Amino acid sequence: MMEANILLVSVLALCAIAFGSCKHVEGPGLGDSGSDLDGDTDTDTDSGFDGVDMLVVVDNTISMAEEQEILATAFFPLVNSLVNPLPDWSYPSVDNVRIAVVTSDMGLSWGGHPYTEGDGWPEPIPCSPSGDNGVFQTYATGSTVNIEHDVIRCDGSNAQCPTGWTCSVTNSDEIGTCQAPGGDGTDQTCPDMKATWFETTESSPNEDMAFAVACLADQGNWGCGMEQPLQSAAAALSRSDQKAFVREEALLAILIVSDEDDCSMEDGPAMFASDEIQDEDGMSMKHLACGLNPGFLYDIQHYYTLFTGLKTAPNSVVFAAIVGVSQVDVCQGTGDTLGDCLDHPDMGLYVVHKGSYPGYWCFENACTNGTVTEALPGLRYVRLAYEEFGKMSYISSICNDDWTPAMEDIAHLIATSQQ
Repeated sequence: MMEANILLVSVLALCAIAFGSCKHVEGPGLGDSGSDLDGDTDTDTDSGFDGVDMLVVVDNTISMAEEQEILATAFFPLVNSLVNPLPDWSYPSVDNVRIAVVTSDMGLSWGGHPYTEGDGWPEPIPCSPSGDNGVFQTYATGSTVNIEHDVIRCDGSNAQCPTGWTCSVTNSDEIGTCQAPGGDGTDQTCPDMKATWFETTESSPNEDMAFAVACLADQGNWGCGMEQPLQSAAAALSRSDQKAFVREEALLAILIVSDEDDCSMEDGPAMFASDEIQDEDGMSMKHLACGLNPGFLYDIQHYYTLFTGLKTAPNSVVFAAIVGVSQVDVCQGTGDTLGDCLDHPDMGLYVVHKGSYPGYWCFENACTNGTVTEALPGLRYVRLAYEEFGKMSYISSICNDDWTPAMEDIAHLIATSQQ
């Protein structure tokens, strides 16, 4: 087996080539446009947008069970800031919001094609040919979700709380927290889901919008370990049976939640032929394949072009990600501020050996949160934000104890861009 120090030298050399800074400075959504999280905005919003279409990609691999449970409660500040804002929120509510959820599971598909026999993965095949393939996820009637008690901020209107919960204050100008019946937010029965996405409009408001979206956080943990969140988002927004989701008059927002970097494959056979995939010790080296072979992945500019190409107006797409980045200021915030993150020591692809022999090799974590969360460097998300989307993007660490500030910042970016 390859020695760790040899691997480390190889990785650092590849990092210098693959992750060198090459900022994209032209095109819609960049240059002098965008929004600042201090409340100022210089986004071109002459006519504004009539609503928001939000696609959320949830990593559904084996390490994400705890993070999906955190996400369920964290969806409330995101959705409430848009549709049920508190008195201290600076922007009017958005009357027309759509939200759909997909998983990171694209199976072993590559280049827009499902995996087929002869593409080269050694037996046994660990994933399906195409996984969920960008299909909007739903849940069955009677499904339940765990929501944290005494955490969700609310006012006397009680509009921000799950059905059956109460706010700890009665005056609509004061702010309290949502209280679960009996003080236990486990196994809350989800609102019925009658379509493949949730929507609220001025003429037909959905009072359970945040609660319903929270129920979509639980996507299980049996997805393919070759996570392809960017390709899943692209597939979801390109499917003929889901194209109606994106409206020209609405702002498009894409949010990714994952504890590993993106591995959206353009050249599957080349990736599958790599030493890491073909390693004779089974799965011991496969965790390194995507990071060590970036040339077999779609370039991140491919996704910028694809996502912004869904709209005709400039500044119509917001990209956000809660992923594996260091919990330092240079790695969290709007994309235009993240240039130093790519060179931060926590974001290096350092190869380490885990487990007993033969064990397996993987990259050192970019961040960790005790025993709850540990995440690998999400370099492709940072590059997409910094090099392509600039001020129209936002990155936060999945290792943060509290996701509420990040969710409110993302809602702030959407609100300032949507006006």
